[in-house]
Amino acid sequence: MSDRPLVLVLSNDLSLAAAKTSRYLCLALDRLGRGAVGRDTRLVRWAAAEIEKESPMRREAYETAVVAKWNKFIFDYGIDTVISLDLHWLFSSQLFISDDQVKHIHSFWFDDLRSHLQSAPMFSLAPKTPLELINGPKISHHCYGRGQAEELRVLGVERIFPSALAAPAEYLDADEPCTEIKKLAFIGNPGLASAPTQQALAAMDRGGDIAALRRLARQEILDALPTDEPTASWVRQSLGVVDLLAAATEMRLSQPYTAAISLLTQAAAAHPEAFDFLNRNGLILDAAMLVKFVNRYDRPALVRRLWRRGWLDIFGTPEQWAPYGITAQPTVPFPRLASVYRRYPAHLNAANCARDATANEKLFEIAACARLSLNLDSPDVRACYSNDEIILADSDEALEAEAEKVLRDPAAAIALGETARKRTASEHLWEHRLKKALA
Repeated sequence: MSDRPLVLVLSNDLSLAAAKTSRYLCLALDRLGRGAVGRDTRLVRWAAAEIEKESPMRREAYETAVVAKWNKFIFDYGIDTVISLDLHWLFSSQLFISDDQVKHIHSFWFDDLRSHLQSAPMFSLAPKTPLELINGPKISHHCYGRGQAEELRVLGVERIFPSALAAPAEYLDADEPCTEIKKLAFIGNPGLASAPTQQALAAMDRGGDIAALRRLARQEILDALPTDEPTASWVRQSLGVVDLLAAATEMRLSQPYTAAISLLTQAAAAHPEAFDFLNRNGLILDAAMLVKFVNRYDRPALVRRLWRRGWLDIFGTPEQWAPYGITAQPTVPFPRLASVYRRYPAHLNAANCARDATANEKLFEIAACARLSLNLDSPDVRACYSNDEIILADSDEALEAEAEKVLRDPAAAIALGETARKRTASEHLWEHRLKKALA
């Protein structure tokens, strides 16, 4: 057994972002004097799903073996705290929750609940539900967006705490020179793997602004409801679903950063039967995702606008950017991220529409590398940095004008980045988040 209690950090090594952040969580914990050990849960989850297909009896035997192995690991290392992004700690109802040695379990929400449950198979949790398990008295949920927290709250999740994402302290030491002074960069994918419609591309070509693209996305959602499965089956069972989603998506146009599930709840006042149908059938998160898709073109439209001007280098999955007519460089491996951030005077930053949270991890990483980020103004981002540290634009046209200023005077952009680095060093490192959570 270890001489001191350790923290177990659980990750999904198939996700570059999750693996990167889990690694930096371990390093930050060690600097806080807590000591940490990291482990991946993806292989166990995959095996659980495959063995379940063969027979429940084999699955039960395999789970027993897995639980015994992990319990020995917990005891041998003296683990008293478990931390993970999302619910990577929840792959068996027999682990961590009832272990007296494990005093605290912390979920730092990186994604949304629906996406996590769909992409992370696990052993059967019966007779308990996931909600019952994640509401245990020693479990805390840390959310980086107001909408994200509201979504969990409406679903019945308890012990929710605001906790912005953060930067690794290692990025404060990045000192590579700025070599691409005539370009900005964007690191990431379009947000959704599905290709844009031809109408959306045409609107972008015409210079349509984000407000117009949101209206177009809303109409595409409503047009698909009666024809595309699974939503067509919703409409067959409850005609009011169309009116409910029409109302919620209409509100999303004027409230782009309000939690989608809250908009559905507001719309339910006029369409209670449709809301009840979605709720009873476990479809409310799927409906909320459709409301989020009103913002689906925000990120790719901003990227495409600057790329067409010849101002932007893009690093991401090339095949996801190709449908937008964009040639992207390959995804940056995370050991090289800081050097790529430093190479440019400024970076475009834009939220993923699938999450009701806009202050993503890149916001803090860019600042920690003393580089300027260009963002659409939103409550989450404004709560972390000011106009003296980052760009907060109220429209895509305004953001484009700010990008042009950066290219005219990259030295001024770098000076703002230095200011953002100081703020990050004092408030926005993973040590700050972990210290608060562990307290």
